[in-house]
Amino acid sequence: MAKTTKRTTKRTLQIGTAIRSQRESMRMTVGQLAKRVGVSRNTITNYESGKTEPSASDLVRLSEALGCQVAELLGIGEITPPPRFAFRAHVPLRKDPSIIVSARKYLRAYAEIEEIMDSRLSGQLRRFVCNKDGPLSDRDIEAVADTLRQSCGLHDTGPENIASMLESLGVRTLFFEHDGKGLEGLSTIQGDMVLVLLRLRSRIVERTIFSAAHELGHLVLHPQLFSDNSEEVADEDSKRYEKEADSFAGNFLVPSDEVVRIWREERLDRLSLFNALLLLKRIFHVSFHCLYHRVTELDLTQPVDRPIFINQIKRQLGITGKATMEELEPDPLNPDILYRTTRFSRLIRSAFLQELIGVSKVAEMFQVTVDEANEITSGWLRPRYEMVDEECPV
Repeated sequence: MAKTTKRTTKRTLQIGTAIRSQRESMRMTVGQLAKRVGVSRNTITNYESGKTEPSASDLVRLSEALGCQVAELLGIGEITPPPRFAFRAHVPLRKDPSIIVSARKYLRAYAEIEEIMDSRLSGQLRRFVCNKDGPLSDRDIEAVADTLRQSCGLHDTGPENIASMLESLGVRTLFFEHDGKGLEGLSTIQGDMVLVLLRLRSRIVERTIFSAAHELGHLVLHPQLFSDNSEEVADEDSKRYEKEADSFAGNFLVPSDEVVRIWREERLDRLSLFNALLLLKRIFHVSFHCLYHRVTELDLTQPVDRPIFINQIKRQLGITGKATMEELEPDPLNPDILYRTTRFSRLIRSAFLQELIGVSKVAEMFQVTVDEANEITSGWLRPRYEMVDEECPV
């Protein structure tokens, strides 16, 4: 009888340790986990301390809330290391960890569908560690951006194919729904899998394009942010990382040599800054504000104070009073220009049509309801002459 008690206690402690480890790896507080599971904070604390062992149904809810599998909480079989996120200054992630939990589920689903289809992403992202202990030089950042731009063929495909370009570099890419502010993208690594999640926007897709390049910048310039023992970085360092990723994105999307050549050949200096940037936007397909930063940092025009620049835009667009950043984007790209179909959705569709997976598995992988999965898959089964381009949730 004593052995049974000891064995049970040891098992309870092991489960509690696993729950705490999984929670901390997702940067989730006890209160956040309790809310997601639907129990009190004390219940989670008792689980983690080994005072109480979760029931089978509790374990299912815990694994769902943490984005892991029940076996990982029980210590059964091969334990997959939690994904590593670049936790920076994302306030939305601190308040609501649902996005990183969703990202973790997508990583598992992506690995599973690749195994089912016996298909691995051929590209392999190269990391550049220029000087991880201090600021990166502008020259280093531009050199890395130039190298990767040549590798993915940005000049030939255009930034509207940013998801395909990332995948050509070995970065799996998905889109996610998010109604809040302050989070346009998220990057994560698990083993040899690199994933970027991009916010699915219905308008101003220029921000999606820039965010994709920004996250790529973190992946190649700041690999230390994704280390096993990475912790919350100081505000000062966080701002530096963000600035360096922004610089990378600008150089990646708008190469210095090309914008300087166009500026001089077409004598854009003779135009107002507003009209010059509009012409550049029709060439590079990036945001007005990204182009402004590029031409000013290249000394093609004198920078102006931000309030003055904003007022110039508002005057040209006929805006009075306060305006959002979306309203301050002149000549916005047609949202349909952004290619949203990713390799993940193509693999799932192919597996379903080959009858390798069913509707329930489609629902699980897309993180939608079975009814929604039925609607998606019914579109895949239409005769060719009736088929339309069904938009998948990721």
